[in-house]
Amino acid sequence: MEFAAAASIAARELRGGFKRFRILLACLAIGVASVAAVGSVRTSIEQGITQEGASLLGGDAEIEFTYRFADDAEMSWMQENSQSISEIVEFRSMAVVDGTQSTDRALTQVKGVDSLYPLYGSVQLEPDIELEDALSARDGVPGTVMHPTLADRLGISVGDAVRLGTKDFRLAATIVSEPDSTIGGIGIGPRTI
Repeated sequence: MEFAAAASIAARELRGGFKRFRILLACLAIGVASVAAVGSVRTSIEQGITQEGASLLGGDAEIEFTYRFADDAEMSWMQENSQSISEIVEFRSMAVVDGTQSTDRALTQVKGVDSLYPLYGSVQLEPDIELEDALSARDGVPGTVMHPTLADRLGISVGDAVRLGTKDFRLAATIVSEPDSTIGGIGIGPRTI
């Protein structure tokens, strides 16, 4: 299209006034602001991952095996290429509380951890105790910690008994935060450690 024809069309459109032109300018301003906002959010996310990536992951790297444990060769390779290794097992289970009149059940995402967990960050509990103390056995019954939503659903509080599968546990605390909770994917139920 020639410049003269384009100028003629533009002049004809402007005859109706600048009302439509203001709408165009407003749309342009909103578009530019949206692009700037997305860029700002992206930068913030990148900086957060750079600064807190290890805590978000719970370590420097993660190796995941589906439906199996690492074999001897894989474990040997991990030990040669790392300073420390923490093993975690995740699965779904029913948390069961036997009451005097009824039995309450709720689906939970169970995380079995070792003594090194977490490598980075910390698990914050209510009451404020160390995870190792919370999980230790008292009177032969191991401890567990769970998300407060699950404890409320089951109607239990700290010190009460809960069964996972065929094993009895004592609720030692509720989870306030855990360092690697953001990368666990989709959980079917609230967390139990």
